Amino acid sequence: MKKLGMIFSGFAAMVLSGCFAAPMMQMSAPEDSTTYNGMTVRLHSITDGDFGTGASASGDSSKKEFGNLSELIVDTLPELEYRIGPLDMVQVVVWEHPELTSPMGQYQPAGQKVTTDGKLFYPYAGELQAEGLTAQELRTEITKRLSDKILNAPQVDVRVTGYHSRRALVSGAVNRPGYISFDENPKTIPDAIADAGGFDETADPSVIQLRRGDKVYEIDYLDAFKTNLPLDRMLMQPNDQLFVASAEETQKEQKVYVLGEVGRIGTVNIHNGNLTLVEALSTAGGLQTLNASSHSIYVIRNTSETQLDVYHLDAKNAMALAMANKFNMNAKDIVYVDASGLATWNRIISLIYPSIQAVYYGVLTGRNIQIINSDMKDK
Repeated sequence: MKKLGMIFSGFAAMVLSGCFAAPMMQMSAPEDSTTYNGMTVRLHSITDGDFGTGASASGDSSKKEFGNLSELIVDTLPELEYRIGPLDMVQVVVWEHPELTSPMGQYQPAGQKVTTDGKLFYPYAGELQAEGLTAQELRTEITKRLSDKILNAPQVDVRVTGYHSRRALVSGAVNRPGYISFDENPKTIPDAIADAGGFDETADPSVIQLRRGDKVYEIDYLDAFKTNLPLDRMLMQPNDQLFVASAEETQKEQKVYVLGEVGRIGTVNIHNGNLTLVEALSTAGGLQTLNASSHSIYVIRNTSETQLDVYHLDAKNAMALAMANKFNMNAKDIVYVDASGLATWNRIISLIYPSIQAVYYGVLTGRNIQIINSDMKDK
């Protein structure tokens, strides 16, 4: 029995000294500003309200708040003077001279189309370079030419009746996808969506993309009101491309992964661009009561190709859950709940217990064989 006791003591010493590794993954929180595979790691405390939104921002406060969307925002809507372009329709009216206003009578269309090279022909005024002129500037030129040739102080009015030279494309989940035109009024992003018939029933307004040149801006239309994003001061420009995603498409990508000591390991969907950390944990069945460490809840986020952000929540204090309910998840975030010390111990014991039993019964069997052999010799 002395030998058996020594074996059990050896197992206990190995366990207590940490020589056995638990059969589980554990989170080892890195130090702030360290690097991992060439990426800078930033640590944030959700418990302390550090959501990382202004960690590395600088400059004007509005720039910090809205990120690169600030490039789309103007302080006030500009007063615009529309300048005529190719394929626009222009109507010229000469008062008391219907033969000039409508020389084709009832067959006269509501205006004349500017040619692709920006020219406009008008009777007795000849061919004019209309492109780049405002309606007032074109009126002045036509008045001058008519005065020089056939009329004395003609009363001329010029207006643009068709805007076709400056356009932007609105596509995706809207009721009337296609090109929208710019007129003399500033056109904001809400204006552009309204011109395209508004969102259709499949739209996911939380995922809107604006492409301008080689830059793409991501806009969460649903969250705009919560974050005070001034959509009514976000101006469209000619040749912009605005795309509204459908919920069916975005749902494929809008997921977070919940791992560790939770009720159900797996993915949780982000609906309409909104999911808090509390909602993600609740959807995954919450923390496992016996195994989870409420001190050690982490969100791991690939912020960029060069930066990895790790957010830590210590939910031992129930008030910290209020902060977790303000923490919004991003697509493809990883939530990891670490195991408690007791869970680690129980798993170590469950791992080595079959081995202890095997050794115990092996030693016991050997001892019984020795006793039998000894009895047989005595006989």
